[in-house]
Amino acid sequence: MKEQGITDVIATPHFYAASDNLEEYTERVRHAFDSLSMAVRGRELPNIFMGCEVLYYYNIGASNSVYGFTLSNTPYLLLELTDGCINSDLFADITALRDKIGVTPIIAHIERYFRSPAYNKLLKYIKKEKILTQLNASSLFSETYRKTAEKLIKKDYVNFIATDAHSSAGRPPMMKQAFKIISEKFGSHYSSKFIRNSQILLEEINED
Repeated sequence: MKEQGITDVIATPHFYAASDNLEEYTERVRHAFDSLSMAVRGRELPNIFMGCEVLYYYNIGASNSVYGFTLSNTPYLLLELTDGCINSDLFADITALRDKIGVTPIIAHIERYFRSPAYNKLLKYIKKEKILTQLNASSLFSETYRKTAEKLIKKDYVNFIATDAHSSAGRPPMMKQAFKIISEKFGSHYSSKFIRNSQILLEEINED
C-alpha cells in the first residue's frame, strides 16, 4: 500500500451477524488491530484505522449494535449486500439507518450485485436517496466487473474507490492503477472527486 502511494488505511474485517458472536468478534478484531498497529509502528507505513464491513441483516435499521461497526467512530457504515437481499426491506433498513439511527451507510462494492434481478431497483433507490457507494479498484481490471464498474463511474453512482484488499497476492491493492485508468477514461475530475471524498472521510476520522 505504501508503494501505491496510500497514506491511510481503514481496516474493514467482515462481520456476519448470522454466524459471528458479537462479543467474541469485537475481542478478536480489537486484538488483531492492536497487534497490527504495534507491528507497523515507527516503520513509516500507512496509518491504520479501525473499521468493519457488515453483511446486511434484516432489521439492521433498528439495531443499536451498528454503532460499534462504523468506520473509526465516524457515522459511516460499510454495508455489504447479497444479490438476494435487494428488496423493499433492504431499502427501508438503509433509510432507517440514516434517518433514525444517524448512521450513513456506504454500500460496499456496488458493482458486484449486477446479477441481482433487482439491481436496477437498487440503483434507482441509490440515486433517489443519494446513498453513498464504494467500488473496488480491482474491478476495473476484472473481466467480470469492468464494464459494470465503468458504467457506474460514468453515471455518477460511485462515491469512493477502495482496495478491498485481502492479501498482497490474492487480492492486492490496485489503487494507483485504478486512478490512472479513471483519469484516462473519464477525466481527472473523476479521480479528483474520489480522492476528495476520501479526504473528507479521513478528516472526520482525525477529528475523533
